[in-house]
Amino acid sequence: MSDTLVLYKSKRGASRQYAEWIAETLKADLHEASGFLARDFDRYAKIIYCGGLYANSINGIKVIAKNRARVSGKKIIVVACGLSYPQIESSVLRVVNGLAKKLPEPLHKNVRLFLVRGSITYSELRFFENFILKMLENTLRKKDPQTYSPEEKEMADTLGRDFSFVNRESLQPILDYYKTL
Repeated sequence: MSDTLVLYKSKRGASRQYAEWIAETLKADLHEASGFLARDFDRYAKIIYCGGLYANSINGIKVIAKNRARVSGKKIIVVACGLSYPQIESSVLRVVNGLAKKLPEPLHKNVRLFLVRGSITYSELRFFENFILKMLENTLRKKDPQTYSPEEKEMADTLGRDFSFVNRESLQPILDYYKTL
């Protein structure tokens, strides 16, 4: 048994893939969040949580929030998997603010957040997700393409097409940080 837990919640597989790669690399224990027992947090000194990013909220992060007494004082890394650029400060800030709303004050200050890029398969989207993407597409159509940010340009180029940005190399900053714990 490892002193590190990799916990994940994944709708379509990208967060699960990142969690599996992290667990494999670190020789850590891997568990899906919905089947994880709260008392089992006690066995770990370090927790890495991977979840999909939806409207700046991390899928399943409530498992950490609900168990704040059990995870308090532990080293916690949160990996948010979405379509936003991790290099763009405004993207990161939106996720940080969303995380702060979900985790109690003392807990969210003890969390190190990383963003990684995910994937999209249009045939798997639910009605509301399709609706949001249609709204984004309509907003982009109203703008002059010359004024697009890099994120908007990529969105405009990929809207309506399946794509994946999932890659193992994007985990390197997380693994480097883990080594400092």
